[in-house]
Order: sequence, then structure tokens, then C-alpha cells
Amino acid sequence: MKRHLLAFSLAVLCSGSAVAATTQAQVNETLRTTPAVYNGLFTAALIKHIVDTCPAISPPGRFARTSHFLSLYNRARNLGFSRAQIEAFVEDKQEQARLKGIVEAHLQSADVDPTNEAAVCAYAQAQIAERSALGRQLRER
Repeated sequence: MKRHLLAFSLAVLCSGSAVAATTQAQVNETLRTTPAVYNGLFTAALIKHIVDTCPAISPPGRFARTSHFLSLYNRARNLGFSRAQIEAFVEDKQEQARLKGIVEAHLQSADVDPTNEAAVCAYAQAQIAERSALGRQLRER
């Protein structure tokens, strides 16, 4: 089994494509402007902010999180990007800061102070009560 996983991992890492010659800045721009990818990352970042800020809220279960990220990864791969390019995008500090700013702006547009624990908790609880797309992914502890 380990040999099969190793072989699969090597195949994924070694598979080349026409996109391999693309600069990381171009990769970042494409992934940032692809709604199917970036909206999913935004949702994950919003959930992380809520869970990190509000101790009364739990994130989705491990399976749901894994499924969500695997779906985003596959969408990015279908655009022709390598695993290394996708990981570089996700781990890029500027992209993380940009996404954090978008999350904070989203909360502020909902009249929620992103640094106020009580306000973020109230927002999350309202989302859960409304059974919104976000609320269906959150759980009260």
C-alpha cells in the first residue's frame, strides 16, 4: 500500500503540463480570479476566523474539511496547475493577508467587528439559526 501511495505521489509531482512554465504570479492571479477556487478558500478562511475568534463555535468535521479542500485542489489541478504551484499559492503570505482582509471586510459589511468576540459569535449563531450556507457548516459547542 505504501508503495502505491509513493508511486502515486511521485506521478503527481512529476506530471508536467503546459502550465508548468507559468510564473507563480500568473498562477496566483488565475487562482485568485477563479470563483470556484477562491470562493471556497474565502469560505474556509471565514470559518477559520469565526472558530478562532469564538470559542462557542466548532468548525465542520474533519471529513467535511478534507472533502472541501480536496474539491478545491482538484479544481485548481483541472486548470492545469501542479501541486507545487497550488501549495505555493495557498502558503503565500501575501495571499493569506489578502484573504484575511477580504474576510474582515465581509464581516464589517455585515456590521460585525472582526476583532470583537461577542460580535463574531453573534454573527455565527445567526448564520447557524438561518441555516445559511455558512451556518450549515458551523456548530455550537
